[in-house]
Amino acid sequence: MALFNRNFVLLWQGQLVSQLGNQAFLIATTVYLLESTGSATLVAGAMVAVTVPLVIVGPVGGTIADRHSRRAILVTTDLLRAVAIGGLALCVFRRPEVPLPVIGLIVAVGAFNGVMGALFAPAFQALIPEIVSGERLAAANAVSQMSRQASTLIGQAIGGVLYVAWGPAGLLLFDSVSFAYAGAATWLLPPDRKPPAARASLRRAIERYAVETSEGVAYVWYRPGMAAVVGIFAGVNCLFMPVFVLLPFYTREILGAGPEWYGFLLGASGAGALAGSLAAGVVLTTVSAGATLVRVCIGGVAGAVLLLAATASTWPALAAFVAIGACSSLINVSVITALQSAVPADVRGRVMALVIALSTAAVPIGLGAGGVIGDVWRDSLPVVFAGCGAAIAILIGVSVQAPGFADLLDTRLPGTRQGSFE
Repeated sequence: MALFNRNFVLLWQGQLVSQLGNQAFLIATTVYLLESTGSATLVAGAMVAVTVPLVIVGPVGGTIADRHSRRAILVTTDLLRAVAIGGLALCVFRRPEVPLPVIGLIVAVGAFNGVMGALFAPAFQALIPEIVSGERLAAANAVSQMSRQASTLIGQAIGGVLYVAWGPAGLLLFDSVSFAYAGAATWLLPPDRKPPAARASLRRAIERYAVETSEGVAYVWYRPGMAAVVGIFAGVNCLFMPVFVLLPFYTREILGAGPEWYGFLLGASGAGALAGSLAAGVVLTTVSAGATLVRVCIGGVAGAVLLLAATASTWPALAAFVAIGACSSLINVSVITALQSAVPADVRGRVMALVIALSTAAVPIGLGAGGVIGDVWRDSLPVVFAGCGAAIAILIGVSVQAPGFADLLDTRLPGTRQGSFE
């Protein structure tokens, strides 16, 4: 089966457009709250609202992805997000002064977006091996990562400029349209074949979902190396989040730049991630030492954060974000490919959901800590960044001692062709 078959192209380009809109949502809400309130805690709270549902709802989302049509889940979640964000755009347009109800609505829509994302992500990751044959799975994941990063690059690079030109309501409306387009593109996929589920009472249905979710948890817990891999990446995510949430303040107060440079820095991360995805499609087919590659990339992230701490110039900061994006992309493609190849199809949705949930469980902690730190130590942002970079570097040593870490990442198991779309 060719990689760029009709079904993969439909899924791929829909993801690219919706991710472009997602960057509009991030920049619109972040800069809007920053300019209107000046509170790092409030900005962090809005980000936490998007992240927490991924941790809480994610495991159940994996069970849903294993029991129901994955195509239908993707279409439904995209269209619901289009409606919710479109409504937020209208409210922001009518009430630009940011009264308390609009702030609450921003947080609520962010949380709803997070819930939909928690349902979307495991269905998407579980669907790719059904569309692309096993020998091309690494390339498919690399292309999928490239589409996310290309849209991230474009969205973040021009997001700050468009914010000035269109305002927050215009960017939010663009996000709404992008989700509607993605849902329509995915709807054109043929229905994935699922056995009809027997009707059951509400109590029996809840019990069934609980049992199947616990089976996914047990698989992740007892599969050698998975707990170690997830724990290491949870630590990296937690320690980088203060840098992410404090970036608009760093841009304004340390670099002395405007909102457009906030978009440029995020776009630089996207450019690096795009380059990393291109490299991953080649590297992962020739290199078997996945654990070594991941450790080198963790070191690259740590070094780039330390560079941010040491500079007050825009161009070195831009280079640091290119490195962060490239290293992060290599890590993601390597880990996702290893897990997709090793996990059976009937439990893949639950496992991918749990991996996503557990690896991001520390993100709200990092975001919340970043917001508080930003308000308390506003004049010491370089010191905060230096501490984050040093702590990320320490995790390299932790990974060397972690049981099963290298065994899981160094093993390249053949993918299984599911044939649901053949």
